[in-house]
Amino acid sequence: MKKILIAATALFISVSLLAQMDMPPSGNNPRATISEEVGITSITIKYSRPDVNKRAGKIYGEGPAFLVPYGFTGPSFITGRNMPWRAGANENTVISFEHDVIVEGNPLKAGTYGLHMSLAADNATLIFSNQSEAWGSFSYDEKQDALRVTVKPVMLDKSVEWLKYEFIDHKEKSCVIAMQWEKLSVPFKVEVDVDNIVIARLRDLTTSQKQFNSTNMIQASSWCFNKNINLEEALGWAQRAVTGFQGQRSFVSLRNLAVGYEKLNRLNQADSVMNDALTMANANQYVGYGRALITQKRNEKALEIMNAAKTKFGDVFAVNNALAFGYSAKGDYKKAQEFAEKALAQAQEPQKAAISANVTKLKEGKDINQ
Repeated sequence: MKKILIAATALFISVSLLAQMDMPPSGNNPRATISEEVGITSITIKYSRPDVNKRAGKIYGEGPAFLVPYGFTGPSFITGRNMPWRAGANENTVISFEHDVIVEGNPLKAGTYGLHMSLAADNATLIFSNQSEAWGSFSYDEKQDALRVTVKPVMLDKSVEWLKYEFIDHKEKSCVIAMQWEKLSVPFKVEVDVDNIVIARLRDLTTSQKQFNSTNMIQASSWCFNKNINLEEALGWAQRAVTGFQGQRSFVSLRNLAVGYEKLNRLNQADSVMNDALTMANANQYVGYGRALITQKRNEKALEIMNAAKTKFGDVFAVNNALAFGYSAKGDYKKAQEFAEKALAQAQEPQKAAISANVTKLKEGKDINQ
């Protein structure tokens, strides 16, 4: 018995060591990983890449003569059940989503899934399986399906020799991923609830050690202000950036706080904060605020700020250019032209063309803010 145990132990050790060896993939199918983010959500695909290898026209089709026959094939020598295609080679093709997503209009929880496909002449069924560590599709069990979706394949003009996955379209809140091999592309759309995911992450960060850095609080609140979402909570972060623990009173932090008040239409508080901020502003920050007031249709206030900048900084390019926009917003094109011509005389070469165009518009009685 002791000899049997020793032999079994030795066999176990040898098998374990073999499993840990870093060996090239079987079948000369290179391993690959592709990953991108939608918002802050990472999407990663790990797969092995078979090649066409002189089998053009024999990859996809009806019947066992094709490498990837239409529908399910089998039966599996492990389960006795028919199997979908592993959508790659060797081990499972695996796709991971860092957060919950929407795949082709269907919700799918964050996690890692085995990705399989069942192809037909005019459609493809994508199967996201909770089994993600299997070899191929031999152990596939439909009871482990997390999601099935049907998509329309696309024929490619140029053959792809080595199977690959690509992010072929990327937008702010979605992407399209495609499996491409030979002349077939199988695309599927993934959507992400970017705004709520980012807000949840910001809530975590603004209660962590990162909250003690005012720049982080400005960044968190500014993101919400720019998106015009979660405004009340973001205002609280902006306030903490100024008056909280290790907060700072600077033009940047105060301007950010004022933007929060503006977004919530609390203009008296916004103006009060900006009165403080402007004591620390340089010329560009001063007139930048004035230009922002024009976009808010607060033209009287904008011109007031720009004239205050003239008093503080004098006859300089940034102020004269800003006053051209300020008077134009008020409809006083003659006065606006006067300041635009002053700015043109002071401008650096790259700026001259745009300012010259403004002078022309003002001569024609047109608002340069539009």
